[in-house]
Amino acid sequence: MHNPCTYAIVKHVTTEARSVPNKRDLILNATIRVLRERGLSGLKVEEVARQAEVGKGTVYLYFEDKQDLLKALVEYRTQNFYADAAEIVESDLPFEERLERLLARRLAFVDEWRGLWAAVAREANPKGQKAWLTGLHQHYQGILERFVAGGIASGELRSDLDVALTAAALAAFGCNPQLDFPRERYLKQLVEVFMKGVGA
Repeated sequence: MHNPCTYAIVKHVTTEARSVPNKRDLILNATIRVLRERGLSGLKVEEVARQAEVGKGTVYLYFEDKQDLLKALVEYRTQNFYADAAEIVESDLPFEERLERLLARRLAFVDEWRGLWAAVAREANPKGQKAWLTGLHQHYQGILERFVAGGIASGELRSDLDVALTAAALAAFGCNPQLDFPRERYLKQLVEVFMKGVGA
């Protein structure tokens, strides 16, 4: 893909790997489970293979090494989140309801990576980390800009808003606090604060 808001990997895989495409997803989902259970220092390809119920050699059909596996994991889980976010944003629900669903999905994504994101991203792409993560985030920024622009067009948001800056503020809005607050109340408060600031 040549769209600057999209990040994709083109990777050669063997005939055997292509014949069972679901195994790649199984391996990546097993990787996040192992990371959550054991941390980055405890991530072993053997344990990923065991949890994915595949042979260790099968992991290497898809990924060159542990670094390649981690890079693919970040992209896979992030792109899944972006796909969900786009589906929410493009639905026909009122803006405020879509906002609540989007923030709930964002909080779940942050929860999944709590305490892991920085270390995994650093390990996955130590030399080109900034440009790589910027490329990933540009896609989310684009989704949020469409969301904000749609809200302005429908009259649900103020017409004087800067679309890009409002989208960037919304992107920062969905991070979990370190303190433990009741999730539903916290989510409702986020929506209320945001809407009071930008609502028409």
